[in-house]
Amino acid sequence: MNGWLLASLVIGCVVVLVFRVLGEPLNWRDLLAPPIVLITIGVVGVVNFDGLTGSDIAWLVGGCVIGLAFGAARGATVRLYEKDGELWQKYTKWSLALFVLGVAVSGGYGLVAVKLGMHPEARPYQLAIGISFAGEAAVLFPRGLAMDAPFAKDKERPWDTWLKDRLRR
Repeated sequence: MNGWLLASLVIGCVVVLVFRVLGEPLNWRDLLAPPIVLITIGVVGVVNFDGLTGSDIAWLVGGCVIGLAFGAARGATVRLYEKDGELWQKYTKWSLALFVLGVAVSGGYGLVAVKLGMHPEARPYQLAIGISFAGEAAVLFPRGLAMDAPFAKDKERPWDTWLKDRLRR
């Protein structure tokens, strides 16, 4: 993986963690978009890797199960609450501990997999992170629906206007 891409991915994860530790509105876009985008990028990377083997796929599936499990466990520890009439989320100390433990276990699994023959190119970081966020979303979604407060409204972001203008052309 390109060094700049990896650095961007790490910075993105740190930003997400900071917002979730401080507490942020829980909206549909933030719940669904990151896992969908990251999983799509990861799957495209795997599919485009020419040397993909059955062994790579087996190791990849195992890594996805680990990521999904840690993400789901993390989602169960997130504090959901109402603020300003909408749903908010906040990571607890257990959420952070599971995030760190999940990264360690997933990283260790990846090292063992590569040592035992998996191609490193068959295990993109985007897929691992996306699967973990999908596991978290799979738990947060029904928990959020069970709350009395509605999901937060999507807020306009600086790049939203720019993207809308580009798509209209």
